[in-house]
Amino acid sequence: MKRFLTIICCACLLYAGYSAVFADEPVYKEYTVTVADGETLWDIAGRHTEEREDVREVIFRIAQANKLKSKTIYPGQVLKVPLRVHDSGLMIAENK
Repeated sequence: MKRFLTIICCACLLYAGYSAVFADEPVYKEYTVTVADGETLWDIAGRHTEEREDVREVIFRIAQANKLKSKTIYPGQVLKVPLRVHDSGLMIAENK
């Protein structure tokens, strides 16, 4: 019985490791938004955040896509917002 449990545990660990190593990288499509007066990066990211996703991760992606050196944005500024895409081609997080 002990040997059987050991084999099951090893199989589970191997499967978890395999899944972590060979997991598909998310695919993003860039969507553009124009910053409105009084709008913050947090506001924009919040509208494009998936369920159970941390808004700070979206802010980070927006900052990376636009090569922002600071989190300060200005009215009229056009920002690229990377949105994750499903296998079906539909965007998960859309403008809310």
